[in-house]
Amino acid sequence: MKKIIFITLIIFSALSLSAQDLIVRKNPKGEINCKIVEIGEDLIYYSATLGGEERRFSIDKNNIEYIKFANGEILNIENSMFGVNNYQDNTKNAIKFNFTSPIIGFMEFDYERSIKPEQSWTAGLALIGLGYQTFNIDATGLAISAGYRFYRSPDYYLRNMKYAHILKGSYVMPKIKISLINANVEHYVYDINNYTEDYTTIEKNIASLNLMIVGGKQWVFSNRFLIDWSVGIGYSFSNLNNDDSFDYYQVGLFYGAGSNMTYSSSLKLGYLFHDKKPKPIMHQ
Repeated sequence: MKKIIFITLIIFSALSLSAQDLIVRKNPKGEINCKIVEIGEDLIYYSATLGGEERRFSIDKNNIEYIKFANGEILNIENSMFGVNNYQDNTKNAIKFNFTSPIIGFMEFDYERSIKPEQSWTAGLALIGLGYQTFNIDATGLAISAGYRFYRSPDYYLRNMKYAHILKGSYVMPKIKISLINANVEHYVYDINNYTEDYTTIEKNIASLNLMIVGGKQWVFSNRFLIDWSVGIGYSFSNLNNDDSFDYYQVGLFYGAGSNMTYSSSLKLGYLFHDKKPKPIMHQ
């Protein structure tokens, strides 16, 4: 009889252990066998046996990978900083105009789309020749660019912290740009034999490739308007030779054409919009 009772107790103990919930923790990595008591907005409350008694504990939701319940159901926990569901009301698309580009002879437009918190991709189009030709350069052409942005995350995290806006903050961006330019510039000619000097106009088709690292900061206002300021540095590769570089140094300075270091800076204004128009809320 005693053996039957003992075996029964062992079976019930095994069943009670197997019926426990499981919390998989991020830091330090580990598993907690427990009984989930309550899932709050910031904390998960659970009970576990410690010191021979059933005690109640809590753990930050941001420190949980997932919860596996006794019935086998799994609940994935999103970090409040990076959870996509925490930014459903944020506009994730932006069209921008380079406010300073017409001053140096071109129009530039960009499109940015958020992929997830901290990351987005951009694509740009520049129409060279649409602007004020104020630097004695007669140039026409176009440039296309693409980049991938990494927005800066905080130095440390607080509970329930998240980005003010998914496209707002400081960032760094690897960028590639391809340009096709037809340029006419004044070429200075000095005849050493006759001691005469003259200017002639020379024309050249320039193809260039720019590889850059761009850093900047973007501000978002009312989920609809943004200001994007950035500077960049990188390398430019083109079909210009060393003799051409002197004549076309201004083209390289403004449009990134040349075979040397290249720089950029911009101040862009933009409009943000949702993927789809939100459905109107019906009030009863």
